[in-house]
Amino acid sequence: MKKTNYLVLLFGVLAGLLTSCSDDNFYNTYITEQVTPSAGVTITTIGKGDFTMELTDSLVFQAALDANSPATSFKWAVNETEVSTDSIYVFKTDRSGRYQLALTVSNADTVYTQNAEIVVREGKYKHGTFILNEGLIATHGSLIYISPEGEITPNAYRAVNKKTLFSLTEDMYIHDNKIYIVSQKSDMPGNTGGLTILNAETLKEELRYSFPAGEINQPTHIAVLGKDDIYMRNAKGISVFRLSDSVMTFVEGSEGAHWNTMAVAHNKVFSTYQKEASVMVIEKGATKVSHKIPFKGLVSGIIPSSDGKLWVSDETGTISKVDPDTYEIIDAHTLRGKAAQLLKRNPASSQAAAPHITAKGDTIYMSATTTEIWCHIFSMNQTARAMDAKNQHYIPDSQDYYESANFQAYNTCAVDPVTGEVYLNTLMGWGGYRHRNHISVFDFKWNYDPDWGSLDVMVRLSRDYSGYLDYPANVYFTENFSNIEKNNK
Repeated sequence: MKKTNYLVLLFGVLAGLLTSCSDDNFYNTYITEQVTPSAGVTITTIGKGDFTMELTDSLVFQAALDANSPATSFKWAVNETEVSTDSIYVFKTDRSGRYQLALTVSNADTVYTQNAEIVVREGKYKHGTFILNEGLIATHGSLIYISPEGEITPNAYRAVNKKTLFSLTEDMYIHDNKIYIVSQKSDMPGNTGGLTILNAETLKEELRYSFPAGEINQPTHIAVLGKDDIYMRNAKGISVFRLSDSVMTFVEGSEGAHWNTMAVAHNKVFSTYQKEASVMVIEKGATKVSHKIPFKGLVSGIIPSSDGKLWVSDETGTISKVDPDTYEIIDAHTLRGKAAQLLKRNPASSQAAAPHITAKGDTIYMSATTTEIWCHIFSMNQTARAMDAKNQHYIPDSQDYYESANFQAYNTCAVDPVTGEVYLNTLMGWGGYRHRNHISVFDFKWNYDPDWGSLDVMVRLSRDYSGYLDYPANVYFTENFSNIEKNNK
């Protein structure tokens, strides 16, 4: 006669950090349901088996078995990947999403699998806007965060990690749920450069790395295709860093790369030259420039488009749409007047470190390092001035702010790809005057007048944040990086 076995499976769950676990934290009262016995086995399970947790928390699961029917093996799997063979499993993750947990318990007589879904809520910093402050040599960089609701966190990195970034933080890139921040200074003396890697949802630091002396000189920009494909523009050109073994390799043919933002599209890096009217192409895993795309003038900006192509501006006043696979110029519009002037690079002493163009869909804005913002709607081939924040006094400050000898728009304007709002950073001046500054966010409502054949605009200052900037390197929108990853697949 076959022996009857009673195998009891109970999921125990604890929400909270593992370090705070205690016996009192486990739920001892289980909501159970009876499952129809199979092959002489009676199963008791926790009701629905669905759990929700914060990204910074942990869940502790325990398989509780009837003493009369001990299990001989346990197997826990998350999304079909085995993660543990103990009777207790602690679930932790560094990214939000839905996870399928399966526990398979067996003994000599039977095997049973119980499933549960875990929903991990998104971290605070997953969506929104970042502004990276360069700071001074004697100070440190800082990271500003502005939520989709407009709430500002002045120094988000320090708030999370209780310490400061390296000095002269120059650029950042978001890839695969991590933020990569490159700096010209590190914990080593001299211009060795540093790399800081954060969790993109929590800003918790995962790596703080100082490059050895002589490995890279004055890095200014970064683009990431993978953990072993971290591209950094520097005084010589572009180098690629392999995180797995800390090896840095110079990319042949990138000599004279321009100090401006690199673009990523279809798992390739696109960068510009200081003195050559072309865009270089670097393929993933490559240590040599694979192709050059020629243009009529020096390139002043290159950014990914929302549909997986590239927008490129050059000094002839032309904005081109480029296919990142065939390198064909799909279409090009040549602007005139002041709009065209804003596509020219500044003199070397005052060149922008950010692209001269920024886009939401096919609506492209340009300001260079001025307070005058122009717009070109590519699908309509229409160009118009949006405003001049200085001369029209759109920034909420007194007259002496505008009349300061070194008042300036620091780097170029940037448009939010979700809301269409345009960010403009201004400083009263250099040195101590830099502490008087504004992050101004404008809402432009465009209307095309067919009778006059022109664009009209209504301007509104959506928000203004005063006193948070310290030589801002650039404005970064998380949605832009999400769109790049989506188009890379």
